[in-house]
Amino acid sequence: MYYDSNYLYISVCLEGYKPARLLTTAEAMQCLLDLLYAGRSLQRKTWEKRERNAEIYRRYEAGEDSVVLGRAFGLGDRRIRDIIEHERKRRDH
Repeated sequence: MYYDSNYLYISVCLEGYKPARLLTTAEAMQCLLDLLYAGRSLQRKTWEKRERNAEIYRRYEAGEDSVVLGRAFGLGDRRIRDIIEHERKRRDH
């Protein structure tokens, strides 16, 4: 893979894939995202994170410690505290 100011050049070995022209950087990045997240909806991932964050905030408000929540959700204490702060601001508006 190499980059110049107009294009990102990527060597992809996919059977039957023959581009008619070089892809722009944005097109190449979208192609990579499509390959990486094949079969997974990015909107679903966003929705799942929102649900997770709401659950973290609910449990924090119920009295659970951020360290305990971090262990339960596989996240660091700093990330848990960031999520709590973000949820608090979001609910205040």
